[in-house]
Amino acid sequence: MAQTQQDLDDIQQIVALVNDDVISLYDLNQRALLLALFTGQNQISPEQMQVLQRQAMNALIDDRLKVQESEEFEVRMSTAELEDSFANYANQLGLSAEALEEQLSLAGIQKQSLIQQINGSLSWQGIVQGLLKPQVNITDDEVYNAIESLESNKGKFQYQVSEIFILVTDNARRQESLATANTIYEQLQSGVPFTALAQQFSQSSTAAVGGDMGLVMEENLPVEVREKIVTMEKGEISQPVETEDGIYILQVTDKSQILTITEDDTIINVKFFLFESTEEELAQNNTFQKLSTHFGSEKICQSPIEIGAELGAVEANELSINRIGSLPDQIKNSLLPLEIGYGTNFIEDPDGMVSYVLCEKRIPEVNVPDFDAMLANMTNSRLQLFATRHLRDLRRDAIIDFR
Repeated sequence: MAQTQQDLDDIQQIVALVNDDVISLYDLNQRALLLALFTGQNQISPEQMQVLQRQAMNALIDDRLKVQESEEFEVRMSTAELEDSFANYANQLGLSAEALEEQLSLAGIQKQSLIQQINGSLSWQGIVQGLLKPQVNITDDEVYNAIESLESNKGKFQYQVSEIFILVTDNARRQESLATANTIYEQLQSGVPFTALAQQFSQSSTAAVGGDMGLVMEENLPVEVREKIVTMEKGEISQPVETEDGIYILQVTDKSQILTITEDDTIINVKFFLFESTEEELAQNNTFQKLSTHFGSEKICQSPIEIGAELGAVEANELSINRIGSLPDQIKNSLLPLEIGYGTNFIEDPDGMVSYVLCEKRIPEVNVPDFDAMLANMTNSRLQLFATRHLRDLRRDAIIDFR
């Protein structure tokens, strides 16, 4: 009852007005708890809570602005769309919608608080696609020049990059944003998934897809970001990088050479067998020997679930990755020398011990992207830039009254 009364008091206490839309102390505390939950912070110091509340306030202001903009252009999310997105978000975390709701409840967070955040993201996607995309005008000459540039840059590296972007609209508060970015970086170093933090913290339009910017060339990146990216190894996460518009935390998830085929570009189909047992227990049960009796047969690639069930695997399925260079080096190097239908020794994984079976391997052709593919890629890149600038302009023009 005491907690309920406190919640009621917090709901009634206004901490900010965003163009006359209210942000209550309850909203602020709920979003801060949500950020704490997804950064894995169980014990929060007063200093950390201050950082979380600052980020929560920025996120809530952005959400209000996004929804206001979407309502002005009659872009509204239905209850069914929001519930589906909630379920999809839970699935990305490896949970059912019910399990996620239970976790939220245990942390003192109402499901509606996450729904409101999802509504902000979806509403913004509607604005980006419906309002901003038609404003992106790329001429035929630009596309042909880009294709020519790609050919002239053959052999140079292009990067699969993910980002967490903290927008800086007021340089007087830049240090607060930098403190937030440093806290996020610490959480990433402790093992919190990049995609989860990007969805919660990033103020870029890529937040909805876990920060994935897609394949980018050096010349298409801001100078400060480019200088950092080219020095990073695959899988590495950068410390916060400051630019004029804001602060980036970057992860290089893959890199390849333009119009150049290397072994990393090998297209693969891989099945995996996951066991929760320890390496010693698997050795005692001769599990690998039993699994290896199926190596070389058609069944191991066609019916992995059946074989996995026979051997006590907790999961047997197909990897979603189809480019061998996207795999961690240990797995990649174990698969490269294998013949089709054969598998690796057990490799340690956070969930247990895994054997990977190579079911397809082929070298792709080198093709210059056609006009439509290049146009789509350029449109997406420019659209992200437009979205960042539009949100910055909304913030600049908004009447925000802090109480």
